[in-house]
Amino acid sequence: MNFYGECGNSARLYAVSLVIAAFLLCVSISPVFGQERSTDRDNPTPVTANVITDDLDGSDTSYFYKFTAGPGKLTVTIEVKASATNAGAMLYLFDANSRPILSDVLAQGVDGGSERIVNSVQFSGKRDIVMKIKGLKYGDTGGTGTYKVTLDGPVSLSPAPAPQGGGAAANNVPVAAPAGPVVPANVGAAPVGDGGAAAPAGSNLLQGTLDPADERTRFHIVNVTGPGQVTFSFSFTAIDAKAGASIAVLNQAGTFALPPLELQGGESISKPVTFDKAQTLTVLVIVPKSAGTAGRGSYSVQLSGPAVAGTPAGSNSLSGQLDPTVERPFLHLLNVNGPGQITFSFSVKATDAKAGAKFAVLSPSGQQAIPTLEVQGGESISKPITVDKVQTLTILVQATKPPDNGGGGHGTYSLQVSGPVTLIR
Repeated sequence: MNFYGECGNSARLYAVSLVIAAFLLCVSISPVFGQERSTDRDNPTPVTANVITDDLDGSDTSYFYKFTAGPGKLTVTIEVKASATNAGAMLYLFDANSRPILSDVLAQGVDGGSERIVNSVQFSGKRDIVMKIKGLKYGDTGGTGTYKVTLDGPVSLSPAPAPQGGGAAANNVPVAAPAGPVVPANVGAAPVGDGGAAAPAGSNLLQGTLDPADERTRFHIVNVTGPGQVTFSFSFTAIDAKAGASIAVLNQAGTFALPPLELQGGESISKPVTFDKAQTLTVLVIVPKSAGTAGRGSYSVQLSGPAVAGTPAGSNSLSGQLDPTVERPFLHLLNVNGPGQITFSFSVKATDAKAGAKFAVLSPSGQQAIPTLEVQGGESISKPITVDKVQTLTILVQATKPPDNGGGGHGTYSLQVSGPVTLIR
């Protein structure tokens, strides 16, 4: 359940690639809108992440996935949440010869509620697994909701498709889960909502402080002004005895321009990266959750080469293009700067017929702070939520595909956020 063979801060530094929960919880999480699901048992969908989440439409349709597990103990958790009345799903596991491993695992959400069922299977060696999820039909109405399947243990995942977008560093390192095509902008060269004076645009020094009591991710924007080698010099000074920092650099494609690094108090590390063109990078900094490293401290990032600090975004609204042929969700981040009510306003403007988008907001734990909303062209929907502490939230946006796949579906989306927040584009 990791990117690099063990669950470490490397995995946690994958935030911008797809879901901030992966960044914070050492887990790889699939898009909240789901992978493309196969209804063909002989051609199941390869599983590319340890968590699979998708919709139940009230029908008894079966969906098929494949992955490899073992040797060791595989734990399979299925959770069903009803959107209104009742919803349910059955989970089955089969081996490569269609012999049953798990059968008739039922999870139901009743009266808008949810149910979670956990099962474990022991494997003596590697096994190719086919998983079937079958929706339950509840008469003429009801049955709609979502299912989430979590795979824990010795699971081998299929590689995710290449990320959308461009501007990758010449020596970038692909991440192990899908990446969105949108580049989150920064709120400035100093960390969002934390100590350290903001570096002026054009500066080559980024700095800030870390405190494990503040769960927000620190973001900095760096503008690479042209092709060439950029050297990043990272330093960390501990205030508490066991403090540390985890730092990563992401490019416009959502892959690592520089793989995650962990620094302890008093350490400095320099890393060169060669870029083939001008582009925007995002530097992410978090407090490691490793045992013995959760303490306060300060960090700095010195830039040399064709790169300078960016400027604050200065807006709590954003917009983007919708293209139903792009299968990756767009990803945006926002920092919640204090307790209170946050209102999200989602809008879609159609360029051609059948345009629409799905929106979802995820908490740092990967839970849906706002369940998936589908907004059609010409519609606007506002949703308030109440938060009790500072944190980082993830916003996912994906164009909906026309039901007949007959073309169309292009447009633009916009998002407005109000409340004690700073939007990361």
